[in-house]
Amino acid sequence: MYQTNELAELAGITPRAVRYYEKEGLLKARREPENNYRLFDEQQVDRLQQILFYRELDLPIQQIKRILSYQHIDRLQILTVQKQALQAKRQKLDALIRLADQTILDEKGQKHMTDEEKFTAFKRQMLKTNEQKYGDEIREKYGRQIVEEANAKMLHMTAADYERFQNLEKDLFKQLITLLATQDLNGPEAKQVFEDHKSWLKMTWTSYSPATHRGLAEMYLQDNRFQSYYDDTVGVGATALLCKIIKKYAK
Repeated sequence: MYQTNELAELAGITPRAVRYYEKEGLLKARREPENNYRLFDEQQVDRLQQILFYRELDLPIQQIKRILSYQHIDRLQILTVQKQALQAKRQKLDALIRLADQTILDEKGQKHMTDEEKFTAFKRQMLKTNEQKYGDEIREKYGRQIVEEANAKMLHMTAADYERFQNLEKDLFKQLITLLATQDLNGPEAKQVFEDHKSWLKMTWTSYSPATHRGLAEMYLQDNRFQSYYDDTVGVGATALLCKIIKKYAK
């Protein structure tokens, strides 16, 4: 059993943070009869670890609360999903570190890149990766002209548009992390996943239709390369879950 200060020291956080999590209903303390001190048992230690994992993934408190409220969730499943999401976050951070290194060289005068070149490099790299992985398939399904128009739309995004494009996908991943644990297709996270994915697509598609959206979901399921994109980033089963949501809400 740990008192508030002891649990905070164990976890490397402040006692105020422990009290906040308790106030929000994420942790539950027992009261010591003699002095009314808060006491946290081993179950609450494990629960705090889960909370801190989710906080590292930038999940808001209310979303964490909904995840932890599902009593049927297996702790090993949660930890596996959390590990996969943290690994994906590390990959993105590694990419940002590489970009920072290049920017430092630019600041030192050892390498020159214009602002436009720095921005375009992100978009071109994304398009290059997509072409290598999926170019033939998407052209066969949607036609060469539509794909080329979508690529052009991507390249002509403003900095603000591109930031929104990335944030939509980031929020999509965040909601899918919750849904992998809860499997709740009727809740707010599922609806937000659909809206995020729809808005994300519309930023590059020249026109949108629910039927085309559902067709894309079928492509995700039929090709392991498409399926691995979400499964590798969020966790195994994320692609299948996303496709169920698209089929449910793309009307």
